[in-house]
Amino acid sequence: MPPPGTAASPLAHAHMDDRRQELRALFAHLRQSRAPVRAVMGVSWLYNLEAYLRLFPPAYRASVAAPGFALHLNGSSTWGQVLDWRQAVKPGVRDAVRARLGHMRPGAPWRAFPLQALAASCAVGHFHAWLA
Repeated sequence: MPPPGTAASPLAHAHMDDRRQELRALFAHLRQSRAPVRAVMGVSWLYNLEAYLRLFPPAYRASVAAPGFALHLNGSSTWGQVLDWRQAVKPGVRDAVRARLGHMRPGAPWRAFPLQALAASCAVGHFHAWLA
């Protein structure tokens, strides 16, 4: 559930500064830890959403593509697209998944979801510069 008093999605323009600040804190922690991080890589259905992509540097956004490896549903965020930011079921997405279940391939159940996971990556320096 969203925190009390929250009136808009965490990805709404009104919350972009908050999301960017969270990313700044994450990458500041990486710098301080002196971990040998060279690249940032991610896989998510959220890369289908412009509201999410605008959080990331241009090099990361430009790399978004279908992953070159098998996906799975265990521990993935794919199920998250069925819920809105208030944790309520989105009827349109629910219905789309249900309609595809009869044609679902057992080896690729993630294909039943309307938004497929995409992969992205870039050098960590792009994030440091973007968030400076």
